[in-house]
Amino acid sequence: MRNMNKAVFAFVAMFLAVNSFAAAKFASVGVKEGNVRKCASTKCGVKFKVWQYTPLEMLSVSKDKQWVEVKDFEGYTGWIHKDLLTETPGLSAKVDANIRQSPSGSADVVWVVEKGYPLKFLKKQGSWLKVTDGQGLTGWISASLTWGFLEYKK
Repeated sequence: MRNMNKAVFAFVAMFLAVNSFAAAKFASVGVKEGNVRKCASTKCGVKFKVWQYTPLEMLSVSKDKQWVEVKDFEGYTGWIHKDLLTETPGLSAKVDANIRQSPSGSADVVWVVEKGYPLKFLKKQGSWLKVTDGQGLTGWISASLTWGFLEYKK
């Protein structure tokens, strides 16, 4: 876990050196539940909660390099401790969405997720993404219904 945290930190530090016109940089939540706060401290109030695999766009890093300013798929921003982030590709459903048995709009629906539901990305096939909730449910969702990242780019 420490090595992954070091990798996430190294990535965040490198992100800051990139010009502001570069592609967005993402990380996902690596713990079951985390808090996004009003400022870079546990003394600050919680703005919203996030769950494992929630993708977050990284905007900046605190002066002490322990906190990352992030934005979620709806544009809400706040601060999360770097130890709660991971390189695991994560997605959020942009709308209530069907998760299907195979990569086809006519495939059976295996479960339905609500807007904002976090998913772990497994693989891509055409315009379809194979995802899991990390608790045993796996299926396919149209990429157009998701927000997040498929690959951690350093």
